[in-house]
Amino acid sequence: MDGESYLNTLAERVEEAIKPHSIRAFASKIDVSEGTLRRILKGEDPKLSIIERISSEAQVSLLWLITGEESYAPDSTLHPIVKLDEFNDAFVLVPGYHVSVSTGHGAFNDQMQVSRHLAFRKKWLEYKNLEKSKLAVVFAKGDSMEPTIHNNNTILVDLSDKKLSEGLIYVVRLGEELYAKRLQQYLDGSVRLISDNKEYVEQVVKPDEMEQLEIIGKVVWIGKDLT
Repeated sequence: MDGESYLNTLAERVEEAIKPHSIRAFASKIDVSEGTLRRILKGEDPKLSIIERISSEAQVSLLWLITGEESYAPDSTLHPIVKLDEFNDAFVLVPGYHVSVSTGHGAFNDQMQVSRHLAFRKKWLEYKNLEKSKLAVVFAKGDSMEPTIHNNNTILVDLSDKKLSEGLIYVVRLGEELYAKRLQQYLDGSVRLISDNKEYVEQVVKPDEMEQLEIIGKVVWIGKDLT
């Protein structure tokens, strides 16, 4: 079976990497409790140091284990095992929050649950002038921004960029709802929330309603499947 075609989550990749060992035996090999390894296999976000131990013991690429990129085959000459210091030199991990935008409820704040981390190349972040501590990953819900953003797409948000620029996509909170929309400001101070899907009617926030609107940050990257 092709590992790269079906191992979509870190938990699935860890499960593949530890074969043929039992959970108990492999946990002992990497000096963690069986319960810790079982929680990782159920989707808990592990410490990077534990992922490095799994990578080293299973002889799989650290990059593949975290991101799903590269072949996981231990004998692959095209995709050598990546050590933790090499990974840290080339990548940063951006927290992904258990938040969906366009139909999501509630606050976007420090109390949000981190559900995963996504790796981004440092050189790319530097090229885009993005600061790691000001970034967050959320997930799209619904079809209001198709074809630009599809349901369940991953969205990288620059939380430091709240200045409205015409036509760009922002994550905003309107009342208790979170949306990813293009923004346009009128001369009278009102703001229009525009959906790329023309079946949706645009929303207009009038000047006397602006306290209901908060710009969370600008969308700077969208991750999507091609099929």
